[in-house]
Amino acid sequence: MIDLYLRADTEAEMLLALTAASVINDKGLPVRGVSVDHIGPFMSLNGYDADGEPIMVLFPDWHTNLRLMEDIDTSALLAYIIDTPATPYRVWA
Repeated sequence: MIDLYLRADTEAEMLLALTAASVINDKGLPVRGVSVDHIGPFMSLNGYDADGEPIMVLFPDWHTNLRLMEDIDTSALLAYIIDTPATPYRVWA
């Protein structure tokens, strides 16, 4: 089992990349042996200011997590793979 964390500028770009890598079909559904978790843009708490107000950081790019249960060639996704986050926004159950 392999988990990949991906980032693209837009949802459309991500969907094109996932389709080109054959991890989703032309309807956007994952193929056998693949789980897809589209996160999209998100905000994360980065501490609190002197007044106790939360400091939020925006991650505006499109984020997608992949879980591969089978040996699948993901070389078409190399430009989108990011390092595993120290604290992922979402994790697999």
